[in-house]
Amino acid sequence: MERMMIVEQTAKEYLKQVGNIELQIKELQDEIKRLKELAVSIGALNCDEKVLSSGAQDKMANTVCEIDEKVRELDEKVREFVRIRSKVMETIHMLRNDEYEHILYKRYCLMKKWEEIALEMNYSYQWVCKLHGRALKEIEKLLNC
Repeated sequence: MERMMIVEQTAKEYLKQVGNIELQIKELQDEIKRLKELAVSIGALNCDEKVLSSGAQDKMANTVCEIDEKVRELDEKVREFVRIRSKVMETIHMLRNDEYEHILYKRYCLMKKWEEIALEMNYSYQWVCKLHGRALKEIEKLLNC
């Protein structure tokens, strides 16, 4: 029984990579948005001042540099997301069971909730969870080959 828990966790972690990176992308997008709003507010303060102080200009320059750095980081994270999502989808499509494929794809690539998956597949929540456990075991077998 303990081995089964370890097997499921390993397969789950592999599949969850997609969602983890997607979350990191959203966080970076939020941070870029926050920094852009900050840059606009710094710029607005500068326009109202009759004499520009070097401190405000430095803040603006630092914020613009930080935005640029975060945008590059976001680009890299998006490339990583595409690569990992593609790899995970390939692994899912190697399964020989359409139900397993559908459940894993909907859960880990489309980030759907269990209730949504059950409704879409016309299965009970419990049955989807049971199939999910079986599918994870099959993924683990594929990962260990």
